[in-house]
Amino acid sequence: MSTPTCKHLLPGFRATCLGVCGLYVLIGGSILARGARASMEPFGVPESTLASPHYGDAIFWVYLHMVVIGLVVGVVGLTAEGDRLKRWFSRLLFSAHVIYTALDVRSSDSVLGNGLYRGPGSIFPAIICLVVTISFAHLAFCRAARESVIR
Repeated sequence: MSTPTCKHLLPGFRATCLGVCGLYVLIGGSILARGARASMEPFGVPESTLASPHYGDAIFWVYLHMVVIGLVVGVVGLTAEGDRLKRWFSRLLFSAHVIYTALDVRSSDSVLGNGLYRGPGSIFPAIICLVVTISFAHLAFCRAARESVIR
């Protein structure tokens, strides 16, 4: 019996998880390394907010959490066996990323956003999140993509 092939041209379970892991560790780690002020200043965050230790702490927590989520996704991507675990993990991450994408779009300086974060760069987090959301949707609903060993 042969493994069904996925005709969607998107990566399989392991490649998706490792890609998301690398992306989240890289983004979160770079923001942590630069600090809240340097990372958020280009997005029009008011000086009074940037100077707040509470804001700095919140940004630190959010991006540390992003690194941890990335590492968890990477470990599961490397070690998960069996369609049931892969399917439910993919569905959980798809659902979470639908919410994350909506929040990123809502806060962006775009037609769909409220402009909480200013500038054209404020839409990039939403775009990145949308790509991750589509990737996990693909895994959540395409069995062949989860079964792929090579991709």
